[in-house]
Amino acid sequence: MSHLSRDERLLALDGALEGMRQAHLAGCPACRTDVETLGRVLARVRAVDVPEPSPLFWDHLAARVGDAIAREPAPVPARGWWSPRLAWAAATVVIVSAGAGYLTRSQPRPATAVVAHAPPAVLGPGDDPFSANVPDASASVDDGWALIAAVADQAAADEAFAPQVGQAELSISALSADERRALAGELAAELAPRRNREG
Repeated sequence: MSHLSRDERLLALDGALEGMRQAHLAGCPACRTDVETLGRVLARVRAVDVPEPSPLFWDHLAARVGDAIAREPAPVPARGWWSPRLAWAAATVVIVSAGAGYLTRSQPRPATAVVAHAPPAVLGPGDDPFSANVPDASASVDDGWALIAAVADQAAADEAFAPQVGQAELSISALSADERRALAGELAAELAPRRNREG
């Protein structure tokens, strides 16, 4: 059987050693001598009167610890080119682009034709047939407004021009790569002041 460990010697001093290990202690003179020596040392330590520190000790200790903490340099967060703001902007662009791609494939747009009707030019007996083909400026402005009015009337009745769920995603999916980067930059710039106000 092996000799008592340090922990078992301390348990023997407290009288809390298990039965088999207690039997070993009773039969082993080396372990018994170690436990008795340890008991004498412990009795001497307990006999020494340790004075209570000065009341100012704790104040001075707290001040020294505070000074030591203040002298330590603050940890610098390791940030590379990747920042949380950029991550959020990139995630937003990816999610919006994915949603837009999904919506454009799942909802085909109905084709609508816009037709503007203009009355044919009627030639009089003294009119030049070549000058009749060139409309005057006021007529072209009126025709332009007539076209816009026709499109507006048709758009008001057409459900394709009504706001739909996911329309923003569809619009973003039509952007080029450069336009998406510009949008991500604008979003990041717009979110930056809001975070500073909140934090």
